[in-house]
Amino acid sequence: MMANVKLKEHNISGPILLRRAGVSYALTAQEDTFMPLGIAVGLLGDDAVLVELNSDDEKEILDASEHTLDLIREEFGLEGDAKAVHAALFPKKSLAAKAVKAVTPAPKKEEVKVEEPVEEPVEEPIEDGDAPLDIDWSELTVKELKVILEEKGLSTDGKKADLVERLSAGDE
Repeated sequence: MMANVKLKEHNISGPILLRRAGVSYALTAQEDTFMPLGIAVGLLGDDAVLVELNSDDEKEILDASEHTLDLIREEFGLEGDAKAVHAALFPKKSLAAKAVKAVTPAPKKEEVKVEEPVEEPVEEPIEDGDAPLDIDWSELTVKELKVILEEKGLSTDGKKADLVERLSAGDE
């Protein structure tokens, strides 16, 4: 039995690797990963993972262990023996089954959320030779004033007025 397993949401850091019984499985939101039902059932109940049974599983459900059936019953909200679980998961193509399918809501399509990085403007410090002679130092913040004073090798102590006076004196 092979079940389809994938992540419910895109993982920006790449696939999640699952290693079971000596085999590695890479789980993504974009592609189905096929794994034995016994392993996939162990993932039932995990909010980040979507486990879907396929037509290959239909034949095997009747022979599944009681533990596997318990996990399937719990995940899909089913009751009854293996035949009841089988009938609920794989209904016959009867009029009753078509009516149930018609009232069952379709699964929501997955939306991949991509956050674009925000670039912050980088202010380059003014070199000594590039500094205009008529700068109004009082328009700058204390932090900016201290950076310029450090670059000029001047003291960064004091209030904003002291910093502005120190830079103004250096312009002359």
